[in-house]
Amino acid sequence: MAASSSGPVVPVAALAVAAYGAVLGSLFPIVVVLSVADVSGGLSVAADSGALVNTAQNVGSVAGILIAPSITMGIGRGRMMLVSGIGFAIASIACAIAPSLGWMLVARTLHGVFGGILPLMFMMIVMSSLRPGRGQFEGMTFFAGSTTLFFGMAASLGAMLVDAFDWRALFWAQAVAVIPYVIAASRVLPGETGRPETLRDVDWETYLPLTTGLGMLVVALSEGERHFWLDAWWVSALCLGGVVLTGFAVHGLLAKQGRKLLVLDVFRRPTFTWGILLSVFFRFGTMFVIFVVPSFLGRLQGLRPSETGQVLMLMTPAAAVGLAAAWALARRVDSRWLLSAGLACFALAAWSCVGIGPDWAIDQLRVAALIAGVGLALFSVGVLRFAVIGATMVDGPSVGIVFNLARVLGNIAGLAILMHLVAEREKAHSAVLVEALAATSGETAQRLAATGAALSRFSADPAAAENGALAALGRAATGQAFTLAFADALGVTAVVLTLGAILVWALPRIPLEGAANLQGSPS
Repeated sequence: MAASSSGPVVPVAALAVAAYGAVLGSLFPIVVVLSVADVSGGLSVAADSGALVNTAQNVGSVAGILIAPSITMGIGRGRMMLVSGIGFAIASIACAIAPSLGWMLVARTLHGVFGGILPLMFMMIVMSSLRPGRGQFEGMTFFAGSTTLFFGMAASLGAMLVDAFDWRALFWAQAVAVIPYVIAASRVLPGETGRPETLRDVDWETYLPLTTGLGMLVVALSEGERHFWLDAWWVSALCLGGVVLTGFAVHGLLAKQGRKLLVLDVFRRPTFTWGILLSVFFRFGTMFVIFVVPSFLGRLQGLRPSETGQVLMLMTPAAAVGLAAAWALARRVDSRWLLSAGLACFALAAWSCVGIGPDWAIDQLRVAALIAGVGLALFSVGVLRFAVIGATMVDGPSVGIVFNLARVLGNIAGLAILMHLVAEREKAHSAVLVEALAATSGETAQRLAATGAALSRFSADPAAAENGALAALGRAATGQAFTLAFADALGVTAVVLTLGAILVWALPRIPLEGAANLQGSPS
């Protein structure tokens, strides 16, 4: 009776182990994304083919996230952590020894399956072990930290491994890093064996079409820009097939009686639905890490991840400050302030880069990195507050599934939108610049003559000097078009984020964390 009155025992060890797993499952996918050029070179494939390595990981993540709660119910949380850790280690080794792209894609898909489960297990243990008002908020804050705090380290970590060893070290490091997780997972929650009989009732008729449909959409969104979207028939086919299969699975969930893969009633809570929508569509902090800085500095300045990491590393201490601020503010102010402040930080970081130019390098992006890091932490904690408020033991696994799917799909959708916007604006600016740089233009002729005269000092061949001048002018025009396109994309992003920071106040208000504590305490 005493134990009952004081509440369930908090599995501190299991929470600590799961938090470490969440770091592994969130950090290393970004590490590989930023180092995919080295992976492509190591496998001797083109960059477009090498990008499939990341796409396969995302498809696997979707598959793992969807099935994990059902298997966990059957074997227990501790055993599920152990299985996912062992699977992650084996898949990491398979990636590390991959002799070809085909092998790598299969291994990387399995890598995504088990890697996607790691953060989800932390969220599920927090929601099932910590009550609202009795540690759940603190646990969710740690979850937000484990999945965002170390993003800024990804570029430097990947560069360090590749430079010290080779691209295979990206995966050997993951196999080694997960060993402590496997050992610790084998010792936590030893008395929890699950309910094996539930494994017979796993909702495979929903899981298979839903996983296939979402996987097809992931491939289409990830590869569409590289293959000119609707110009490639298979991109259209994947989009259509993905929508049809996903719709079929959702219809089956609505009509199904008994145990379901997902409890769709969670979407009846406006706070959850808005939290998921925000999580999908406002992920500028992550985009800053995996697209804005690497793409701009990599293309214009030729910087490698080891150098771009000098900018992105600043996001880690900034995110730590943001997490501490969010933890303190959630007890004193409306959680909409966290969302609004996070989106405002994203908007400010984007606005500060709108004047971006071809001469921008590391120093010009440091302030934006700091602001984006603070915003990433504030937004992550705020959106989690909205997503999990009101969750119960019955629908908690569904909340975990949908929220973690939103993390994966939000990154993919955000990257696809930004890449397409930059590509389209670059085409428009290139057309204008080409017309402005017509051979009949007096200004163009003067520039070519000046550049040719400078090059002629190093070559006795006038034709070679002229060709070199034309090539230099072409590179300058291309760089200018790309810079203007990036500025346009950041301007649009800044406007959308600014509107988002204002419109979040239309969301329903949720209780302060302090008020939740009072409501959650026994009378």
